[in-house]
Amino acid sequence: MKIQEDQIKSVGLTLLYEPDGPIDPAVDIILVHGMGGHPVRSWKCFDEGQTPTPITPIHPSSTQGKRLRKPPPTAQLRRTNSEPLLAKEEGFVSRSRTLLRKASFKSSSRLRLADFADQLNEAPRNDVFWPLDFLPQSCPNARIFTWGYHTLVVDKKPLRLQGDIFAHASEFLFELATARAAFGAQARPLVFVAHSTGGIILKEILRLADIERDGPLKNVLFSTSAVVFLASPHRATEHASLGDAVTSMGSVTLSVDPDDPVLPQLCGGSSAEIELGRQSFIRRWNEFNFRVKTFQESVIPSFADADERAAATVRRLASFIGDPREKATTIGALHNNVAKFWSMEDAGYQALITCLAEFVRDEEERRHVLNSEETDCLAALVPPPIFHAETPLAASYPGTCLWLYDLYDFQTWHNRSGPDKNKVFWIRGESGCGKNILLTSLRRRLGRQWGPAGASIIGITAHPTSIPASVCRSLLGQLFLQDPRLRKALLELYRQPRADPEAFDDAQVLSFFSDFYIGQPIKTPTRRTFILVEIPDEAGSMYVGEVISRLSRLAHNSNFSICVTSAYHPETELYNTISVPMHIRNTDDILRFVSLNLMAEWEERNRTVMMIGRKAGGVFLWAEIVVNIVNAAILEGATQELIECTLQEVSGDLHGLYEWMLSTLNEKERAEALILFQWVILASEPMRLNDLFIAIRLTDPNQFEHYKRLGPLMALDVGAPFSMRDLRQLRNSVITSDTPCQFHRWVRTRSIGLLEAKSEGNDSLGLQRVQARHCSVRSFFLSGRGFTCLTSGNSTIPANLTTTDFLNISHYSLLRACLAYLNMRDFESLTQSPKPSPNVKSALFLNLNIPLRPFSTTANQRQLITSSYPFLQYAVSNLIFHLLSPQHFRYFLPQNELFLALSANKFHLWK
Repeated sequence: MKIQEDQIKSVGLTLLYEPDGPIDPAVDIILVHGMGGHPVRSWKCFDEGQTPTPITPIHPSSTQGKRLRKPPPTAQLRRTNSEPLLAKEEGFVSRSRTLLRKASFKSSSRLRLADFADQLNEAPRNDVFWPLDFLPQSCPNARIFTWGYHTLVVDKKPLRLQGDIFAHASEFLFELATARAAFGAQARPLVFVAHSTGGIILKEILRLADIERDGPLKNVLFSTSAVVFLASPHRATEHASLGDAVTSMGSVTLSVDPDDPVLPQLCGGSSAEIELGRQSFIRRWNEFNFRVKTFQESVIPSFADADERAAATVRRLASFIGDPREKATTIGALHNNVAKFWSMEDAGYQALITCLAEFVRDEEERRHVLNSEETDCLAALVPPPIFHAETPLAASYPGTCLWLYDLYDFQTWHNRSGPDKNKVFWIRGESGCGKNILLTSLRRRLGRQWGPAGASIIGITAHPTSIPASVCRSLLGQLFLQDPRLRKALLELYRQPRADPEAFDDAQVLSFFSDFYIGQPIKTPTRRTFILVEIPDEAGSMYVGEVISRLSRLAHNSNFSICVTSAYHPETELYNTISVPMHIRNTDDILRFVSLNLMAEWEERNRTVMMIGRKAGGVFLWAEIVVNIVNAAILEGATQELIECTLQEVSGDLHGLYEWMLSTLNEKERAEALILFQWVILASEPMRLNDLFIAIRLTDPNQFEHYKRLGPLMALDVGAPFSMRDLRQLRNSVITSDTPCQFHRWVRTRSIGLLEAKSEGNDSLGLQRVQARHCSVRSFFLSGRGFTCLTSGNSTIPANLTTTDFLNISHYSLLRACLAYLNMRDFESLTQSPKPSPNVKSALFLNLNIPLRPFSTTANQRQLITSSYPFLQYAVSNLIFHLLSPQHFRYFLPQNELFLALSANKFHLWK
């Protein structure tokens, strides 16, 4: 839908074209003219016989020895858009003259109003207004606006006491925000096309929008997708300042003397705001990553006067920002005509429409919906459950992590300014120093700040047990929708024949990511993309180096802002990274946390706070655990002297603290805690509370004596079948907890708070998964130090038992518990019926993986049985895991003994 040219308002925002059809337009294109322009005349080519030759202002230096011609006394008063202030009627002119004479401060000027409407009616029919005649055909999926404003000129002199260019920018911003809210299009991307000093207006509205905290005005900045400058002033040159260039351009578009004292005030050439706008625009360009394209006027060597050529050269050089991203292009025209095109084949129009069409196409790609083939390709890259899973956010602590946002290195990374903008921001520190809390704080802050701007925030956890291909899969899967080139390349790879047609293998993913994707410049329609990667502390230095080296290449060839957290690894130094040692910088956070949470009320409280803060050594988790211990002691009546004496005895090392905590258990409690930590630390996945309850009851408390008798074959010594009713009396009768709540309290007590139950949603307590409070707890036990604390003084443990041998014996014991559970008589009714019922079929499918039909019914029956028997799902799914975890079974699997165990009792266990 187009409007007629005579319906275009000379002042304000006018909708020229809106696409027909139900599809929402991709962008809004808004044309902004410069001082002295007009929403039609600045973009319209008039017939050569009717349009006067553009007047080139005389350069200041050329006025020496020359006398400016005074305009005839009948010179008309005109707006710069050549529209009359009043209609030309008798009996009405004298009052207008009186008012305008007062406004102009020139009592000697005789004013005459012209009728611009009559001039429009006399215009030839072959005039070309390309925003209406050409642009809707070139960008049919874009709405097109034009915006206009007035600048009053009398006798070729601009009037005083009228709004300057910054006042017009403020009016434009408010009108644009109001119109977008009325149209219901506050989130629609904006593409601005600014001519001449219209570029100053555009920079000013972005600066004003940036000052706002939120709301419709701020949305103008968030929605800015691209900016096109047509001969707009951007910088100072060797021979002129930025203000001089702005004044020169304003004098051309206003057709006034460049030496007029009013001109710099109206154009902003003498204002400090023009430099503020320039600096703010560069910062916002780097930060919001919108696209910028500049066009320059040609220097016409046929000027008769050298000063006129010099003035044109100044305007041309000033219209270049100086950033390679702008890809400046020259249009063969003078300043006033650089935004006018006679035909769609015009070289200038072709250059302009090429970039505009690309901007519109990029915004259309942002709304891309995956088709069936693309969905299958994504599923082959990353299985949907893994792709949609999100890492749970850690709890945040008030007043912490603020030091990060004040760092100069962080600000340059965040704002994408300076030489380090394409580097990986690497936060590394000792285990427990609060890296996960910091990453959570950063993610929430980025979401609040950049969420309204449509930024993409990608979170990845690089599990050290998996190969780096899993990181590449997750990253490519989350970039799949926003990167058209990536989608196209992966589709081509997906169509090629391979061993598994349903999935990409790891070698393909690594090769594609390293050799194709990150090896060339990456461009996506999303203006800002933040990639936050968490590498757990148990990952080795080689794994960390391999992951970060790939991410650094990705950061170098893209506009992505990548942040990685990992353990300290002082021996690892990587290029293209900004390294921040967190455990050195978070001392103030620790002191603030201790001061807020310590319950001590004695006079020298600060001394205790400082003692805890210094001894923590930058490890936030150490301070948190110690504060909880001290608070518990204070509630029990401990004095300051006793507490400070205890603090001096406690090790400042996190593992030393765990060791001190476990030493408070008696011998019986340590034996129970040993079985608990064996299951939690060595299980293939975090176990549910109900499953863990059954597993601990099934585990032999005399496992080391059993190992002395049978060695590795203790794992297959299942014994006679028993029932669930006999379980309480059979093993670990000291665990008298019957309800999940009671067992949960027992777990917290025996683990000294080192274990916790976490919910995956709205799970009941029995379905919550028990896991280590922090990854440092796992490393403490896997290093052998934790298990040594729990087995010290145990005479049943063989002498000189290494950590590897202890872990092997633990897996033998866990495997034996799984086999003993599956050997129970409770499952006999499911395996001995001559004509299998649906439940029997389900049990057979469960244990033997026989593909019975129909599959959906069998799967439902399997789910019903496994949900009815706690620990059944884990025991079936992880037999192979615990069988192959010990080194002896991994290399010398006792096949004969294994088959004998499975075939005992009429193949009861096998069934």
